[in-house]
Amino acid sequence: MLVLAIDTTTPYGSVAVVEGGKVRAEVNYVSPSSHSRQMFRAVEDGLKLCGKKPDELQGLAVAAGPGSFTGIRIGLSLVKALAMASGLKVASVSALEALARKLIIPGAELLAPLIDARKGEVFASVYMVEGEDLKELVPAGAYHPEDFLNMIPEEKRVHLIGTGLEIYGDMILRKLGSRAIITSRSWHVAAEVGLIGEKYLEKGLGLYPSEVNPIYYRKSQAEEKKIR
Repeated sequence: MLVLAIDTTTPYGSVAVVEGGKVRAEVNYVSPSSHSRQMFRAVEDGLKLCGKKPDELQGLAVAAGPGSFTGIRIGLSLVKALAMASGLKVASVSALEALARKLIIPGAELLAPLIDARKGEVFASVYMVEGEDLKELVPAGAYHPEDFLNMIPEEKRVHLIGTGLEIYGDMILRKLGSRAIITSRSWHVAAEVGLIGEKYLEKGLGLYPSEVNPIYYRKSQAEEKKIR
C-alpha cells in the first residue's frame, strides 16, 4: 500500500512515502516557527523523490500528537484536505509511539520518548519491547519531568529520545545515571508514522477526515483562558 505520512508535531517536521513496509522517500526539515510553507514543499519533494504522483496514493498517515498545538493543527488540516480531495482514509498515529519505534534495536528493553510540552512539562510514555510490538508501561500523557522519571521501573536501563532531551537531558542523566541511554537518532518521525499507519490502514483502521482528532493530553493555552 502506497502511503504518504506527515509529522508536524515538533519543529522537526518530516514527510515520508512508504510502501510494502519500506520507506520509499523521506524529507526532513527543521522549522522553528511555522510548518506551513515547508510542509507543502516537503510533500511535493517526497513524491518526486520516489517517482510517485498524488493520484497513486492509497492511504494517508499523520502524527496526530502530542506536541505543539499549532504544529498539530497544521498537519491535521493538510492531511484532512488531502483526504477530502482524494477520498483516501487516514491513519492517526501517536508521535510518542513513532519516536519509540526508532529505538527498537537488539538489547533494548525499555523505551522512553519525550516531547517538550513547555510549561515545565513533557509529553512522554514508557514502552516495553516485546518482539516487534510495544507494550505501554507508563501511559502517554503530560508530566513534570521528575515525576515521569520516578515512574520508570527501577534497576532497568532505558533508551530515551525526543525534544524533551533538549531541555531536560542533564536532569535525566543526573536522575537515572548509567541507566539512561540517550540515542543519537534523529527526531524526525514521518517514516515511522508511515510504517505504523500502513499497518493500521491494511487492518481497516483508517479514518474519514471528520474522525481524525488531535492528541493533546492537556488543554491548549486558548482553552485555559476560556475556562478562566
